[in-house]
Parts: sequence; structure tokens; C-alpha cells
Amino acid sequence: MSALSRFEAFMENIVEGSVARLFRSPVQPAEIAKRLERAMESNQTVSVRRILVPNYYRAFLNPQDFETFKPIRAEVEREMATYLAELAQERGFSMVEHPRVELVADSGVPRRTIQVVAETQAAPAVSQSSDTQVIPAQPAAAPAARARLLLMTSSGTHVIPLDSTLMTIGRGLNNDIILEDARVSRNHAQLRYRSRRFWLTDLGSTNGTFVNGEPVTERALRDGDVVSLGGLELTFRQTDR
Repeated sequence: MSALSRFEAFMENIVEGSVARLFRSPVQPAEIAKRLERAMESNQTVSVRRILVPNYYRAFLNPQDFETFKPIRAEVEREMATYLAELAQERGFSMVEHPRVELVADSGVPRRTIQVVAETQAAPAVSQSSDTQVIPAQPAAAPAARARLLLMTSSGTHVIPLDSTLMTIGRGLNNDIILEDARVSRNHAQLRYRSRRFWLTDLGSTNGTFVNGEPVTERALRDGDVVSLGGLELTFRQTDR
């Protein structure tokens, strides 16, 4: 059973129990879990031997929404932490210690809104007599700094640096890389850095995503690959250290 399936099964058991009435709130546990997952994905530190992700997460809710969770807050926080730990294991991520999740009431957060802060907190220092030490990974240069997309236009070549480990591409203004072209869907594709490579994923676009002329759902990119988003072509370039 996947991490997400296990978490959903846990929440179904709660909803079927005596506290079902509590979850009439517009903020659902699954929404919080998804925000936590996104925070984990967006805060990767890539070192030579591993990908480090945060282990401490705080989800800020409006006090009225937070009130819904108070009777079972500890149980939900614990299960969300387990979900993140299993998710990290599935995706090959590392943490300096088992994750912690905290639900926090904040009057500055609007109703029906979730704001997540994720950070890495080193494990407590160990005594000299201990046989085990946790050594945080040293931050490495961002892999995305060495990668870019090249867009050829009549006015010249436009360089699009890939400066994050998770980026969305599309025509909509909510994307990290915005391409104003009618052939490109509003939310067309996603670029994710994992296992030292960039992976391109189609997000159900209308005109499709292609690499070197072949339609793809998900594919690892190599230096020199030609990416076509519905017909708009970009060249992927990535250099070694």
C-alpha cells in the first residue's frame, strides 16, 4: 500500500467513527497532506550522495478551521508525519530525522486556506559516548543552475534557466515557466529534478508533450533533447560540474 493510500485509509476510519461530525470544515485533512507533500518536494537540498528534504512542517490554519481538528490534533499530526516519512522513502529522499508535523492556529490566515512552512532541523547533539551521530548534508550547488531550456524565436535565442527542483510549464500565469503560445496548454507540463536528472511530465495537455519527436507521458531528459510542447520547440541543455 502506498503512503497516500495508507493515509487516506486512516482518514476514512476517522470519518466513519464518532468524530465524523468534526469534518464538516471546508479544510479537509487530505488538502493539508497535499500541501505538506508540495512543501517537501519544493524544498530539496541535493548533495553528492542524497537528496535531503525538510523534517519539520507547520501547517497554519485560520483559528475557526483549526478548531475542527483540536479533538484529534495529535493523532492527525502523527499520521501526517508518518505519511511524509513513507512518501520520502518511496521517492528516495532523506531526512535528518523522522518528520514532525504541527497544526497551528493563526488569525492572519484566511478561512479555507492552508499555509505551510517546511524546514530542516538537525537532530539534537549526541554525547561523545554515543556510537551514532547524525551529520546533516552540506548544501550543494543547485543542479538546476547548470540546466536550461533554449527557445529559438525570430528575435533570437531566449535562455530559460532551470533554477528549481520542481517547475510547472504552461500558458497560465500560475506557472513557474510561462509560455505565451496558443499551442501550449494553460498547465502543460512539469519538470522535476530527481536522481540527478530532470524528468519531464505531461500534465494532460491538449496538444501533447514530445521529446525528439516522440510523445511522452514522463521521461528523463538528456543534454540536447528537443522538447515540443504542442509544437513549440525548446532545447534542453545541461552541463556537468
